[in-house]
Amino acid sequence: MNTKTFSQTALQGFQTRMAMPRTLVTGATAGIGRELALQLAQAGVPVLALGRNAQILQALQDRSPLIATVVCDLSDVASLPDHAAQLIVLYPDLACVIHNAGVQDIVRMDDAGYGAGQLRQEVDVNLVAPMVLTQALLPHLQSKQRACVVNITSGMGFAPKRTSAVYSATKAGLHLFSEALRAQLQGSTVQVVEAVMPMVDTAMSQGSGAAKISPAQAAREVITGMNKGLSVVWVGKARAIPVLLRLAPSVLARVIQRG
Repeated sequence: MNTKTFSQTALQGFQTRMAMPRTLVTGATAGIGRELALQLAQAGVPVLALGRNAQILQALQDRSPLIATVVCDLSDVASLPDHAAQLIVLYPDLACVIHNAGVQDIVRMDDAGYGAGQLRQEVDVNLVAPMVLTQALLPHLQSKQRACVVNITSGMGFAPKRTSAVYSATKAGLHLFSEALRAQLQGSTVQVVEAVMPMVDTAMSQGSGAAKISPAQAAREVITGMNKGLSVVWVGKARAIPVLLRLAPSVLARVIQRG
């Protein structure tokens, strides 16, 4: 896709220029995170793109002068407070973080070769890292006139998939963390947003036969919801989840299992 086409597509549905503060996007080297970084930068928002692969991050940075990069392994939870402190010093205008990074092992708990190391990494990246980073950044965010914490969750956090037990559990945990943090910060300048994803066409969802939306559409809907000041952004077909939870939870469970 050429630059002109990307700009027209990426910016469809929200303002060409947005009054958003510098935003940290985790998991920015691929999928939804990459699209979030590019679309925010296209809209005039300075972005900190965080990921593990320095080479891919450099290629992303080359796409826009508004994108700076942060090489960081989120599974190294103990190092995250120091990373946060460095970011605050280097980028004092940082006032928004989008916790997008995630890993998903498609396994049964009794699969041969699936061990505690894989399980722990999935929990650390998907759940512990967002909580630790948020805690480390929170005093800085609270000092801003406008700030936000955005947690990317999933329909699997509301109805689990049998071959993604740990992933489902981490997304359910991130959902409840979002609600608890929102309650704690009520009345403050920090808005807490949860963006609930349907099936998105990324490397994580390869092999699934379910209908998927593109990472570009997913990112666009997240940014539009943030711009509208929504506390919960139901992306794509995830908009049906609240209704199904209330009226037909068994249908939701079947839909998730088919995915």
